Amino acid sequence: MISKIAWKKALFLLVILFAMVAGFTACGFLNKTDVAAKQNAQPALQVNTPEKKDSKRINILILGVDDGDPESPGSPRRSDTMMVASINPDDNTVNILSIPRDSKVAIPGHFGYDKITHAFFYGGANLSVRTVEDNFHIPLNYSIVIDWKAFIKVVDILGGVDIKVERDMNYEDPYENLSIHLQKGYQHLNGERAGEYVRFRHDELGDIGRVQRQDSFIKALTGQLLQTGTILKLPALITTISQYVQTDMNTYTLVKIANILKNLHTDAIHTEMLPGDFATIDDVSYWIPDREATQQIVESKFK
Repeated sequence: MISKIAWKKALFLLVILFAMVAGFTACGFLNKTDVAAKQNAQPALQVNTPEKKDSKRINILILGVDDGDPESPGSPRRSDTMMVASINPDDNTVNILSIPRDSKVAIPGHFGYDKITHAFFYGGANLSVRTVEDNFHIPLNYSIVIDWKAFIKVVDILGGVDIKVERDMNYEDPYENLSIHLQKGYQHLNGERAGEYVRFRHDELGDIGRVQRQDSFIKALTGQLLQTGTILKLPALITTISQYVQTDMNTYTLVKIANILKNLHTDAIHTEMLPGDFATIDDVSYWIPDREATQQIVESKFK
């Protein structure tokens, strides 16, 4: 039985590191050209939910959701960020696969093709899980949904995050109340500034560049979480998490995963992005997954 402090630390890492990082980038970007952008001229892919083989891995779908349409309070929301975290209890490692929101997929129950971000819009976490399983054959055990608002609060509670900003970032969007102005270089970012870093996607790589920054942020955040003083900040962090995180994991499952992750180190976390390439179809931009390369990753790291 792990100690009370170790259990809290591991549980904290699970919820913060995986759930929070997903939510961090779901910061109100609402591309109005995305709504119901389906390719109705094509039949939907005929896919079946993969048979889940006996595996010790625990696969969790992490969804960071936006605020919906700012002009329609209470409107359906999209998953602005999607990741699959696979925990391997045999070697205490974690593989994280980032799935770009513009990935072109077949969404169960909907004709044609669509962007994967709309799965949550149509049917919440349950439909998002089915979409990932059907299209990428990743067996999922649980899901976590997080509101982006926790981002600034958590980073500020931690005292900020040190990270290298790889380029100058400047973007203004009054409609989204968004103002990003970051200079290139290694620096200490508070919650607001870190939000600018993970929200920026207005360069030649678009959402793919943002996914790459997510990976960098995961590493930086993990190092911050593992500092000795973090344990003293748990009460404030747990309070914040409880307000913004939803999951279908029960207490027993959380304790089990916490026990696995109690000795987690930064070098035990491996991140990568869904293989694929850009494409524009009927004036709609997509990320087209490379099915063969994806299956190689899934078979070796998620099953």
